[in-house]
Amino acid sequence: MQENHYLVPTQLQGNEKNIAHDVHCDIIADAEDWFVDAKERLLDVNHWRKYSAITGLDFKLTDSHGKVLNRKAHKGDHIRIEIQTDAAVFDWVAIEAIEYDDYPDIDMETFAMRVRPGEHPANKKDDHILNEATTTIVIERRGKTLAASYHGRNEENNATQWLGLSDTEWAAIVKGLID
Repeated sequence: MQENHYLVPTQLQGNEKNIAHDVHCDIIADAEDWFVDAKERLLDVNHWRKYSAITGLDFKLTDSHGKVLNRKAHKGDHIRIEIQTDAAVFDWVAIEAIEYDDYPDIDMETFAMRVRPGEHPANKKDDHILNEATTTIVIERRGKTLAASYHGRNEENNATQWLGLSDTEWAAIVKGLID
């Protein structure tokens, strides 16, 4: 798994986190099919809860006004994260990049999404980004191996709940994308 994927920013301050899960297929065609399925799951934000089986956590894809969307994610969309504690808490992240790359000479392909914490998207302030923290989720196929990984960069202690998910929760999300 590439920790140096070009969508993963350089670690400059705060915390860094990397979590990965991979599966090995018997034939390349199976790995290619699983890659397509994993890519679709990553874009299907409204069903991340189902894929990860995490209780007390839900994700909704929204537009620039906070309205829930029933489609695949696009660059510029937002994700509303609902964390059930004693009361529902909402956090927001903006999708700032989605990229697919194919490297046929080395039988590899990648698909990645990078998000950054922000405020409710309807808040029209110019400085809606809360900090320099990012989360990049990468799906990668190398030959018969399929991997999914989470890369948190520049996470600050006062970052949003999204960035404060436990390693176990991130591992469940990453694993759910490819299993």
